[in-house]
Amino acid sequence: MNNTSHNGQSEVSVASNVSYFLEHLSEYHDSVRDIDTYKTLHQFISNEVAGVSELLDIGNGGVFDYDTSRIGSITAIDLFLGELPTDVDGKFDMVLMVMLIHHLTSTDWRSSWDNARLALDEAWRVLKPGGRLLIVESCVPWWFFRFEKPALWLLSRSIKSVFSHPVTLQFPASMIKAELEKKTDKVKMTEIPKGKFVLQFGFKVPSFLTPAMPFAFEAIKKEFASNAVATSQFSAASSESP
Repeated sequence: MNNTSHNGQSEVSVASNVSYFLEHLSEYHDSVRDIDTYKTLHQFISNEVAGVSELLDIGNGGVFDYDTSRIGSITAIDLFLGELPTDVDGKFDMVLMVMLIHHLTSTDWRSSWDNARLALDEAWRVLKPGGRLLIVESCVPWWFFRFEKPALWLLSRSIKSVFSHPVTLQFPASMIKAELEKKTDKVKMTEIPKGKFVLQFGFKVPSFLTPAMPFAFEAIKKEFASNAVATSQFSAASSESP
C-alpha cells in the first residue's frame, strides 16, 4: 500500500483507521463504557445533545458516545475524511464530532491540519443557521505538539505504526478554537476533567502519563447572516431612490 493521499488523508491512514476500528469495535465500546474519563465525556455529550431534533454524528465509528434516546433523529456517518453530499446543505440542528480530528492524518502535520479544516468546513456547510457544531477532541499543549510534528513525519512513512493503533496527531486546543472563530464569534471552549485513566494508542493508561486533555468546542452558526446583509443593502438602495 502506498502513502498517496485520499482527499488529503493518506491511504495508509484511511486503511489503518478502518481496519483498527472494525477489529477493535467491541473492545473500544467497552473502554468507552467503563473508563472514568469516558464516562464523564458520555455524560457531558448527552447533556449537550439532549433535545436536538436532527443530529449529524460525523466519524461515529459504530459507537454512540451519548444517550441516543434524548435526540429526535440521528444521522451517523462512519467518516474519516470526505465531502458530505451537496444536497444536505443547512439540514442539521447540530453536527457532532467526537474524537475524530486527530485521526485525519496525512504524511505531515500541515496536511493533517488541512484535513481538519476541510472536515470543519463540511460540517459547517450542512449546519442550519442557528445550529450548533459540537466537537469533543483530545488536545495537547503547544510544547508537546512540537514533538508530535516530526514524530508524525517519521511514523507516516512506515507501513504500520509501532502499535496496531493508527497514527494520530493531536492539536492544541487554541488552534481548533481559532479556526472556529473564523466562522463565527459564538465559540465556547471547555476543558473536560480527566479521570484516573485514559486510552492512549488503544491502551488503558493512567491519565497522568499523558499531557493530552479532552476539550469541548461549541460554535453556533449565525442565523440568516446573508439575508441581513441583503436587507441592509436593499434598504440603503431604497433610501437613495428618488
